[in-house]
Amino acid sequence: MQDLTNITLGQWLARWYEVYKKPYLTQSSLSNIEMTIRLHVSEQAKAMRIAEVTPLMLEEIIRAVEAPRMRQYTWQVLNSAFERAALFDIIPRNPMKFLLKVKHKQKVGSALTALEIKDFKRKIKRHPLRNLFEFYMYTGCRRSEALIIRKSDVDLSAGTLHIPGTKSATSNRVIPIFEPLRYVIARVIDNANPYLFDVTGDYVSRAFKALCPNHKLHDLRHTFATHCLQCGISMKVVQLWLGHSNFETTASIYTHVVDDFQRIEAGKLSWY
Repeated sequence: MQDLTNITLGQWLARWYEVYKKPYLTQSSLSNIEMTIRLHVSEQAKAMRIAEVTPLMLEEIIRAVEAPRMRQYTWQVLNSAFERAALFDIIPRNPMKFLLKVKHKQKVGSALTALEIKDFKRKIKRHPLRNLFEFYMYTGCRRSEALIIRKSDVDLSAGTLHIPGTKSATSNRVIPIFEPLRYVIARVIDNANPYLFDVTGDYVSRAFKALCPNHKLHDLRHTFATHCLQCGISMKVVQLWLGHSNFETTASIYTHVVDDFQRIEAGKLSWY
């Protein structure tokens, strides 16, 4: 193996990205890693020999990241890169092991209520993003997934829609084209673009927030899942439609929906 003992941190991060991440991750995940390295690891740190980078320096890098979720992600990226370097004896040990693990409790979104859905549909009736917003509600797509769906992913004869996953292998999935979704697709399928929708993610999020300030765009995904469960669709099927990698993820987010629904249904029971 090439002698890498004098490699700089920047050179190692570039090599780690190209060799150990690029062949195996989706473009969305790769973009997140590239952005993290570019924005949150200083040029001064990148110029240092990797063997000379200390836990204290790394702690300063982590602490400088303001957003809690990004701070956690930066910790994960650096830990993975240093762990690989230690595995190949480029450094004697992973200096990230001396840092406290960064934890971030992700806030679970909330589905729109029936009244909020009615109000939202009224607001978007003549909005330029109406079709896209309804597409999110009727598919449970993540923001980035809807924006890379091509016309070729739609099979109207089979009644199915292929959703190219952007998060993991299991997020690449096929779902039924539900009746309201069929109308949305019919309105956009004849556009000149090979993609169903031709807008940027940031624009979509800002437009949604202006219309629905008490929610975030991802809540349309929660709305889809919640409605499915309330209609009696099994959580296992909902897991597949959402593209979750395991059942536990779906259950941890949506068990309360099933519990609440069962309590309501139980109230209808009249004992003899």
